[in-house]
Amino acid sequence: MAWFFGVTTFILGSFFILITGIFHTGRVFEWMVKSMCRTLVFCVGIRQKTTGLENVDPQKQYILMMNHVNMLDPFLFYTRYPGKVRSVEEESHFKWPLYGWVIRRLGQLPINRKNARRALENLKEAVRQLHKKKDLSIIILPEGTRTKTGKLGEFKKGAFLLAIESGLDILPIIQLGCYKFKRKGSWIIRPGKVELIFEKPIPTTGYSRKTIADLMQKTRELFLGYVD
Repeated sequence: MAWFFGVTTFILGSFFILITGIFHTGRVFEWMVKSMCRTLVFCVGIRQKTTGLENVDPQKQYILMMNHVNMLDPFLFYTRYPGKVRSVEEESHFKWPLYGWVIRRLGQLPINRKNARRALENLKEAVRQLHKKKDLSIIILPEGTRTKTGKLGEFKKGAFLLAIESGLDILPIIQLGCYKFKRKGSWIIRPGKVELIFEKPIPTTGYSRKTIADLMQKTRELFLGYVD
């Protein structure tokens, strides 16, 4: 039943987003997106707890980073983050029916994970968008892929390059409980409680490509304080 309600909500919500996007691109559109995410999360049986929102300034830009557990990660995040944010999506996803149309309408940013040169161009474009749109933040899942074991995967450099090049602080978001709810490789959904923890921002001032490993380690250690 969770799948039925979740898929139905996603399809209906996607069409509403596409239609709304024709006429509105501001607050109404953002409200529609977040409302669809809240409805979907509720319909699949997730009960949410959020802590640390006092660490977030909705008027400030961030590079947000969250551990990657399952396909519901972006929906969970959008229900709670108070500002405007878009995510980095695998380039091939933009070609998918319906989902590809929706993320294109949302303004998600493509990245090619199979071609290093193309990926670097994608990150440069993301930096340009951040400098152009002062109300926009970007979320990246630094592991790059969903965990298979529930443990924290290795972090990729791309997210940290974007943070350094943009000069924006990193806002860490830790999610707990999602692995029990739905895991990669399984179609079983177990309704339950999920917690999102917004940690204090990590400044990127003073870091460069030469010291990117230090920034990655500092961020990873924070996540390891919550996730194995």
